[in-house]
Amino acid sequence: MRSFFFLLTACTLFVASASSQSLGKIYYGIKGGYNYSLVSYTAAETEGAHGGYAGVMMKIPFDNRLFFAPQIDFNYRGMKAKTLPANELSKVTELQIRVMPVVQIDFKHPDKNENTMFVMIGPSLGFGVGGKQVKQDQNGTPIKGKLKYGFQDYGQYDASWHSGLGYETTNGLRLLVDYAFGLSNMMNRDGGPSIRFHTISAGVGYWFGKKK
Repeated sequence: MRSFFFLLTACTLFVASASSQSLGKIYYGIKGGYNYSLVSYTAAETEGAHGGYAGVMMKIPFDNRLFFAPQIDFNYRGMKAKTLPANELSKVTELQIRVMPVVQIDFKHPDKNENTMFVMIGPSLGFGVGGKQVKQDQNGTPIKGKLKYGFQDYGQYDASWHSGLGYETTNGLRLLVDYAFGLSNMMNRDGGPSIRFHTISAGVGYWFGKKK
């Protein structure tokens, strides 16, 4: 599965680069922002968790106001339960690498060369690279340790669907508010509880070489 993830990353970048050769000027950019995760956890009620992300992105003209906007970032997120469920996780913090083959639709045609609102939609696939967890033992005592990935533990891979609204200036500044709906149950254990992430993000980005 790890090989598949990195193959997907390489394919995304290759397709983006190949597309740029025939469809027009491609822009490269950087991005960063704040996450607030609202986690659905069947074992306990949860609190909102703070996080953030930082990464790189591309913008490739596809058709009229439609752009292919693939992105790769590091995403930091977490989950915290309000109680201590017996023999279950009560806290998780995790660092992921995400591949986001999303599309962007600008409200104004690029020929106008004006500031514009835009919408962003598409999936993401995340790969967990590490984290920490708190889990209760048989006596209900919280035990801290490294986040344990496995077929009977926490899942290392997940998928989300993103819907965002943003604003871009002719000088390259990019603002975005994004909602990511988690499609994956992060607990792999048969008969175990379900953990699904639903994340609201606010971020800023910058396209290099985009000047009025």
